[in-house]
Amino acid sequence: MLVIRLKGLASGQEWELKAQSQDENLLDFLKSKNIPIASSCNGEGVCKKCVIQNEILTCQISIKEFIVTYPNQAVEVSYL
Repeated sequence: MLVIRLKGLASGQEWELKAQSQDENLLDFLKSKNIPIASSCNGEGVCKKCVIQNEILTCQISIKEFIVTYPNQAVEVSYL
């Protein structure tokens, strides 16, 4: 089981979330954990509202890709 760290930049709070599948995209994973991630295009990558790290679209990156590309980093959400 994978553990994803989540950091709210507005609140300074951090959480640890357990993931069952590394292939799931981050948008679906965060929504399944009741984390409010903005998205009006339902993961099509058009609205660009589901941004983390100020540049990554959660609908366009899997849990595995995030862990490999950004090792030891928390998922940073500016408005949490």
